[in-house]
Amino acid sequence: MKKVLLFFTGLALYLSAPAQELRVDTVAVMIIDRMASVIGDLTSCSFTLNTSMDVNDPDFGQIKQTWTDEVYLGGPDKMYIKTQGDKGHRGFWYNGWQAITYSFDENNFATIIAPDNLIDMIDTINKNYGIEFPAADFFYPTFTDDILANFDTVVFLGKKKVFGQEYFHILSSNPVVSVQMWFSADAFTLPQKFVILYKKEGNRQYEAAFSNWQLNPAIPASVFEFTPPPATREVSILPRFK
Repeated sequence: MKKVLLFFTGLALYLSAPAQELRVDTVAVMIIDRMASVIGDLTSCSFTLNTSMDVNDPDFGQIKQTWTDEVYLGGPDKMYIKTQGDKGHRGFWYNGWQAITYSFDENNFATIIAPDNLIDMIDTINKNYGIEFPAADFFYPTFTDDILANFDTVVFLGKKKVFGQEYFHILSSNPVVSVQMWFSADAFTLPQKFVILYKKEGNRQYEAAFSNWQLNPAIPASVFEFTPPPATREVSILPRFK
């Protein structure tokens, strides 16, 4: 089943873009494959993702929204995300059979019956309810294939040093968007940052940086279970499509 690139918000538009001459760098593909292999071998992980996105404000034009996600993943069927920033203060719990989305600001939550694995859960809930999952595509086993299928240019731009750390710098581009990705230049090749430039939307940008990577931590099962706070209300969440 073809995966939509979830963290590239709005990228479905590129599927109708005119074909361009292919330019694929084997070094870039090797680095992406290496990252995918390392992540695919993990049994659990956690990371922080700091994100900024250009949005159109009716009074001030293009402004940036920023937020931070703390993400915990356990095995093939556990997830917890805590989000704070311009998108509000929210939590998301997935325990292998149901997902809970909770608003700290409004003290209410909604329950969604979900598939029994992370990939299908992310696909289903994103499609049906529009809930976004930070940097989810990096965890797809098909990530390299998805990049090659949707971008006609995939090139390695060399090693770059930032604050004393070396990174592999890769550019993927098509007529609609360009995506720059930075991976750690070490044995793990973990993603460190990505920037999306929407060419047909006034060069609007989406930027996210990873930090606090923890590989194979022992995460208690209770982390993925939602306990309703006092006086919280359960509300209904309707699918976007029926």
